[in-house]
Amino acid sequence: MTTDEALREEALRRAFRHLSHRPRTRSELERHLVRRGYDDALVAATLRRCEELGYVDDRAFAVSWTLDRIRLKPRGVARIRLELREKGVSEEDAWAGIRHAFAEEGIEERDLLERAAEKRWRARRSEDPRTVRRRLAAYLERRGFPSNDIREIVDHLVR
Repeated sequence: MTTDEALREEALRRAFRHLSHRPRTRSELERHLVRRGYDDALVAATLRRCEELGYVDDRAFAVSWTLDRIRLKPRGVARIRLELREKGVSEEDAWAGIRHAFAEEGIEERDLLERAAEKRWRARRSEDPRTVRRRLAAYLERRGFPSNDIREIVDHLVR
């Protein structure tokens, strides 16, 4: 085995090890390999191989990430999109993943908003209504839900 082949194998093993912890975007894996000191050509070849093998797929990552947010940590579409973009997912793959995940779950953003608002409201409903209204709205805004929908839900819950 030549030095180049050994280096390619080492880079691929390092990529597999990094991917074994959790799914990664192409951009995350690229940053990891560059930080480890591999040159650009070797990084590109390693990324190509990982994509060919199906270990790196940004669109599938976007679907998985969005499903996690829908099921475990309700977030608005704007926040999910921002999180995906921060992880290096393209705008096109982010939107496709979000649409696919919401369709797969048969849920709409408003359903997530209602679920998050009700859960937070139940924990605070004994507090002063003005304080609850303000804090609940701020909480939901930080999670990326649309302002108009937030106002409507908060008005319904906090009377």
